[in-house]
Amino acid sequence: MNRFYKRYSDLIFHLLSENKWISLAQLAERTGFSKSTIWRDLEFLETILPENWKLEKHETLGIKLKKPESGTLETILSEIRKKNTYFHTLKLILKSDGIDIAQISNKVHISRSTAYRHIEKLQEVLKESQLALTPSPFKVVGDERIIRRFLMQYLDLMSFSPEAEQEWLHSGGFQQDLLEVTSEHSITLRTGAIQRLKMVIYISNLRISMGYFAAFPIAFLNVYKDSKFFLAAKDLMHYIAKEKIPSRETQLQEILFFAVYLMSEERPTNRAKHLRYLRRRRIGEKEHPFSVCLERLSDIAGFNLTDDDIFLFHIYQTFKRIHLGNEFNTETLQSSMLQHLPYYETNPLFQTLEKLVAETFSKIPLVFSKLNVLEIFTLFQAAILRRKNKHVIQAALVCRTYYEKDYIREVLKYHFGHQLAISTLDSSSVDLISEYEEFDLVISTELNQSSKLIGHLPAINVSAFPTGSELMEIRQFIHDHFFEQIGLDKEMIYPFEK
Repeated sequence: MNRFYKRYSDLIFHLLSENKWISLAQLAERTGFSKSTIWRDLEFLETILPENWKLEKHETLGIKLKKPESGTLETILSEIRKKNTYFHTLKLILKSDGIDIAQISNKVHISRSTAYRHIEKLQEVLKESQLALTPSPFKVVGDERIIRRFLMQYLDLMSFSPEAEQEWLHSGGFQQDLLEVTSEHSITLRTGAIQRLKMVIYISNLRISMGYFAAFPIAFLNVYKDSKFFLAAKDLMHYIAKEKIPSRETQLQEILFFAVYLMSEERPTNRAKHLRYLRRRRIGEKEHPFSVCLERLSDIAGFNLTDDDIFLFHIYQTFKRIHLGNEFNTETLQSSMLQHLPYYETNPLFQTLEKLVAETFSKIPLVFSKLNVLEIFTLFQAAILRRKNKHVIQAALVCRTYYEKDYIREVLKYHFGHQLAISTLDSSSVDLISEYEEFDLVISTELNQSSKLIGHLPAINVSAFPTGSELMEIRQFIHDHFFEQIGLDKEMIYPFEK
């Protein structure tokens, strides 16, 4: 769906990433578009930029995007989507049970020829999602679960809120009942689950009002009808338009549809107990794909990722949710990640992870979409950065005087915090440092070329009043030292610096 505005989002992403003047030639190289195309797109962007956003152009310097203090990539992309007629056309089709060109042209305020071009593009997008568009009157057809999954992706991408819709009648009651029912059935929900479950109810009611109902194999129903998720979903079914459901069997299918989402949104109640289970059972099964995947991910990271409680807890929930999505053909991922996919799917680490999970889980089989890989990519990146933030450099600070030592030590603590473990030494003992085998770096105000440290330990000279460039050199050393230690290319980790 992001293809509807990919050119504009690419330009904005690179302009915001630079946060300075960038030439047309550089933009062309990074986006893959011609300079003339970029210029036309920039002229269009100027007409739809939100308030307080400004696009500056200069004949020699290039282009610069100025944003308000609170402006983010998400806020401007959201504004562009709201003004994009492709998305308005798609919304009309998804929320109706058949609509013609005249109605689209009239409601979206576009010409008939433009409406037909929109329809052609929509047909391509729907085909990629295993759906189709009927001839006029246009409506989406295909497997009902896939249609609802597509609706979930679209509404989430558009930052949709059921409460803002006239037909949403459950703004207060549903949330309160959901919390009470999940508590009664000992179900703890993940962050953001309430809003996503509201969307599931909204979509169910929308499709039921058109006469379309969820359908699962009867075997699924037999397996899950006594589960706590099914019983909890059953307790909430008064929020579904039951009077429009033709039979009890169909009603049970709709209950199962909501129960699937409850399962995917469940978070283990006792985190410590769940982690013990994962380490004893799942990781203990050496041939299990989950265990193999963690081992291969650890090889890439350069350290044992199973020692990271946060990563282990979340990565298992991710694989569980992907498994449920594959089994039930439902959408259980927050699709707002979709807008970031074009910028990271060409990243070497992203491609490595994509290949790794596909190979590791091929025998189950478990199918990973690019959005699934992006979620794993962010969890992996977070684990690396978390390890980096805990990385400590053992530093010897060698100074000439006590006041110089006191001042420089506090300057280093202020700028580097726990990243430097500082031991202070007298300048007369500098030649003995290399014998202790406990330091990673020497910081000194008077290190000379004749010192025995040369060729043994890295050393950085600083002034009595350390300058910005000297502090930057120390920061770079800390950065490089971590990646050299774990053996990972630092260009693969955010912020992807060269």
